[in-house]
Amino acid sequence: LTLLSKLIMLNSIFPFIVYWLCLFPITSSSNINTLKPFTVAGKAQGTTYVIKYLHSDSVLQINQIDSVFSSLDSSLSLYKNYSAISAFNSHIRGVKYNAHLFNVVQKSIYFYQLSNGTFDITCKPLSTLWGFGKDKFDIPNPSLIKKTLENIGSDKIAFLQDSLIKTTSSVKIDCDGIAQGYSVDVFYDFLLSKGIRNFMIEIGGEIRTQGLNEKRESWTVGIEDPSQFLNNDFLVTKVVNISNKAITTSGNYKKYKKLGNLYFSHIIDPIQGRPVNNGIVSVTVIADDAITADALDNAFMVMGIEKSFQFIQSLPSVGFYITYKNTSGMIVDTANNYFKKYLK
Repeated sequence: LTLLSKLIMLNSIFPFIVYWLCLFPITSSSNINTLKPFTVAGKAQGTTYVIKYLHSDSVLQINQIDSVFSSLDSSLSLYKNYSAISAFNSHIRGVKYNAHLFNVVQKSIYFYQLSNGTFDITCKPLSTLWGFGKDKFDIPNPSLIKKTLENIGSDKIAFLQDSLIKTTSSVKIDCDGIAQGYSVDVFYDFLLSKGIRNFMIEIGGEIRTQGLNEKRESWTVGIEDPSQFLNNDFLVTKVVNISNKAITTSGNYKKYKKLGNLYFSHIIDPIQGRPVNNGIVSVTVIADDAITADALDNAFMVMGIEKSFQFIQSLPSVGFYITYKNTSGMIVDTANNYFKKYLK
């Protein structure tokens, strides 16, 4: 400000100086060409995470990141007995909600309504019924499936003043299909609060990017091919370039139950009460934020290909890439035009 004041006083002598400053502002130390790359990685939420960012200095500390994860887990983890979501599931009526539980459940109800019930966080009793989360697996009796379906539906949960309530005591929620996307978005806001403007956040394969990478280009993200693997690792055969977007994947090629020669997806159709069996192997979604992409990749897995293409027409800023088994049993792929423009 002192320099600018002096220049303004000298403007009668050098009238072009202030004009020049307006056209070409003095470059600050935050110029992307002066920034250095940093990486923070670790384990959390039963998976791994990686945060890559550009900054003038290392401003992210492990203890800060651990604190954010701890806050998320205390709200949304089914594996923590003290978490808000565990308290809700064990209570006969409901519990007082905190910020994370409110944000995730509110979004979940929105996507439940938007997707006509194909995305539904109240599927936990069905997942338990089908043996997911347990060692033993048996196909449940149809009458038991029908009875369990009576307690399924996000229209059976609601916010009342400061509490999240349920219509019947048997209603339980599982936010795993959306919580990691939400976690990515929480860290997105956290990095912005630290003054970081160029970064990539990845938690368990769910990704959100901002700005540019170390090469001063859009961030490059690889997509695994369920039909191509080597030494038990799935190979990357598709690559997208994205900035200021999120990308997430849902699939049944890694998480499933096997009974004889039959494979059962861990993704449950909340309407039919059974593991999905529509030929889709995986869905990758590009959206503006990770919670949207995370919810929709699950919804598309349930909808099937034809309904997914119909549904996505109402979402102009969403792209998807689907791998599926055709009538010959081969794994093939398809994508909408929005997704294709990001393919490298």
